[in-house]
Amino acid sequence: MKLLWPYIRQMRAHIGWVLLGSLLGLITLLAGIGLLTLSGWFITATSLAGAVAAFNFFTPGAGVRGFAILRTLGRYGERLASHEATFRLIARLRIGFYRRMEPLRPARLNAIGSAELLSRLIADIGALDNLYLRILSPTLIALLVVALVCGFISLYNGTLALIALVGFLIAGLLVPLLGHRLGAVSGAEQSRSQAGLRTRLVTLIQGMADLRIYGGMARAQARVDRAQQALLHTQARMGGVGALVNSLIQLVTGATLVAMLLEGVALVQSDHLAAIVLVFLLFCVLAAFEAVMPLPPAYQYLGKTRESAARLAVVAETEAERPFPEQGPEPGRPGAIRFDKVEFSYAGQERALDGVGFAIEPGEKVLVLGHSGSGKSSLINLLVRFWDPDSGVIELGGRPIERYTEETLRRQVSVMGQPVQLFAGSVRDNLRIGRDSADDAEMLDLLDRLLLTSALDGQGLDYQVGEGGSRLSGGQRKRLALARALLRDAPILLLDEPTEGLDPHTEQAVLELVLNYRAGQTLLLISHHTAALAHFDTVMLMDRGRVLERGDVRRLSADPESRICQLKSL
Repeated sequence: MKLLWPYIRQMRAHIGWVLLGSLLGLITLLAGIGLLTLSGWFITATSLAGAVAAFNFFTPGAGVRGFAILRTLGRYGERLASHEATFRLIARLRIGFYRRMEPLRPARLNAIGSAELLSRLIADIGALDNLYLRILSPTLIALLVVALVCGFISLYNGTLALIALVGFLIAGLLVPLLGHRLGAVSGAEQSRSQAGLRTRLVTLIQGMADLRIYGGMARAQARVDRAQQALLHTQARMGGVGALVNSLIQLVTGATLVAMLLEGVALVQSDHLAAIVLVFLLFCVLAAFEAVMPLPPAYQYLGKTRESAARLAVVAETEAERPFPEQGPEPGRPGAIRFDKVEFSYAGQERALDGVGFAIEPGEKVLVLGHSGSGKSSLINLLVRFWDPDSGVIELGGRPIERYTEETLRRQVSVMGQPVQLFAGSVRDNLRIGRDSADDAEMLDLLDRLLLTSALDGQGLDYQVGEGGSRLSGGQRKRLALARALLRDAPILLLDEPTEGLDPHTEQAVLELVLNYRAGQTLLLISHHTAALAHFDTVMLMDRGRVLERGDVRRLSADPESRICQLKSL
């Protein structure tokens, strides 16, 4: 229960709905027991009274109707309250899970994967509805019902109460334990198989275009089929366990009633118990077994619930490495950047940055050149603290970057990374992520200067970009993401390949805009090409995680011994 306890504690926030659902469930069961017990007594009493005897039909008839109405209303109210409690709990769990996940940086989240995170956020949290609906509430109700029914029967005969108690214990304790033991492994496998199938389906959908182009659909579909067969196999095993425990419940119910009947007949014959009392006690026990019948299937799937909780705990219990401080300084020199002997490597990979050191003054325009894998993008990842360096010092605004609160750090930088991420919605929705207060005129002017207006089919800011920007071309998506970054009023602008894939005319318009859009803003632009070199104050050439050359653009371009000059001549 250690894995489940954090989720059980969440019920305190909605304890009113939780208790109301359980109370109405108890009332519903007691009404059902009263209905069947009174009906059995009524029919038996009527037959024993005969045609000639005077008998009051109205009072028990009214009682039968009353219990029936109470049971119906109680069942409706119980379903309403218990599902309200469950949905509120699941919503709280999802919000809580997201809040634990959100501070984790890509260094942790990338190890899990987006499809797997989605499965945990949706399916695994959904599986926790078993806790309240199928385990905690039914178990509590069953305990109360068994105690009340056995206490009621003991008023008439202790031996019959003991027989009923033994039957309830076997059906409500031993059979659920057996179901749990038999279903624990298969239930956990079922949870993992469901997650695996969802992950493969999400991956298949996300990569469908490339799979079709390169002829990989058949292999991908075969992997999905294997994952589906694995899930069906575990479901079949769980179905077999379910059939077994249900059969045992029916067997225990029948055996308990037979044992009570044999003992009761002896009591009737010895005049220790009236025949009509024996009948309604039997009906009472028969109805009370409804309280324990849901327990074996619920505990059978406890293993699945525990596995879901364990999968959630991997993220929920993960602490953010080197978390942001709660309080920190403000930047002393907004726009300044300094790296001093910074070394960094991604987990299990070669060193991405090897003793990197440089300083950028506020307002300076810096072009970072280098081929793929040279460490350029790692500069951005470290500046926004998606990762932390293995050693060395990074300063932003004249202060060590780790001293800033997350809010202060985010205010200092505006980023367009790779790949760009757009959200399903309108152009306006995507741009206002950069600055919520931006007005339509400013956004339209920015789109026009980026030569994007003609791509919006005359709809302007209301144009729907589709999921992930699917209704835009790659270059259009990149320029829209760039517009979002430009709208953010930050002293530092970090751009990763903003002109890649653009034609020369559009590339020139983009460069002119980013260099002049916000006066005094520090610009760090990453590129593979030297075409934009003349627009920048400083150039920095990187290779294999090292800064090979850095300096004034004009000076290095004119020096024949400079690598920058040699690159320009190629």
